[in-house]
Amino acid sequence: MFDRHSANLTNAELNQEAANSQALSTRQSMGISALSLANAAQVGMLQFLR
Repeated sequence: MFDRHSANLTNAELNQEAANSQALSTRQSMGISALSLANAAQVGMLQFLR
């Protein structure tokens, strides 16, 4: 019984770490997209002012 409980905890921890990793990856992707959009807006404004 103890071994099954330990295995379940290990699986739960692995699932949590996988979810944390996916969340971090999503946040990084969104940050890159935001920077890209901000840069595109800045380039557009500079071209407008020329």
